[in-house]
Amino acid sequence: MPTPKIPIATCLWFDKNAEEAAKFYAATFPNSHIIAVHKSPADYHNGK
Repeated sequence: MPTPKIPIATCLWFDKNAEEAAKFYAATFPNSHIIAVHKSPADYHNGK
């Protein structure tokens, strides 16, 4: 019996180079893609 394929949903959070990292991860796994990119405002200071 074949093993079922289970989809993986991942959330990545980076302080810098987030889109570059997301593109790397998406290119690493077959049939993967980036659904959305959410950016914080430039004046958002460390979550405070």
